[in-house]
Amino acid sequence: MKNKKGFVLLETLVVTVFALFIFTVLYNSAVPLLGKYEEISYYNDIDTTYALYHLKKLVVKDSFYSTIKSSNLTKIECNTGVINSQLACINIFKALDIDPTKDEVVFIKSSYFASAKTNTALSEDLRKYLDYIKPTTNILVLQNDGYLSYVNLT
Repeated sequence: MKNKKGFVLLETLVVTVFALFIFTVLYNSAVPLLGKYEEISYYNDIDTTYALYHLKKLVVKDSFYSTIKSSNLTKIECNTGVINSQLACINIFKALDIDPTKDEVVFIKSSYFASAKTNTALSEDLRKYLDYIKPTTNILVLQNDGYLSYVNLT
């Protein structure tokens, strides 16, 4: 009976170290996941995808679509002559709350996709988004108020 006084202390110490180890592993696993979730929560947003659907219809129906398709990378802007139907473009941008000075609508050819990831003409957020997605065809990408989405074009 005289040597059992330290056993309870040793047992408490072992259980405490084991519990700390478990919580440390859980913390180190969960915190990076939360940060990654926060980063990608701005990707493929419903509102942005909806706006992109209407932009796709505008671009595909436009008479300059064959010119857009032949280029590697084209920023879709209403006032630069890329889109033939300027008034329709301006109306859609306004209705979808797309600000041409800070938001981006970009056509990227599938063969140029890897190079577009390093193109400094695109915003840093859009380039990070291109690292995240894996498209197999030509795409139309929209960055609107920090939210990003893409749609395939044939």
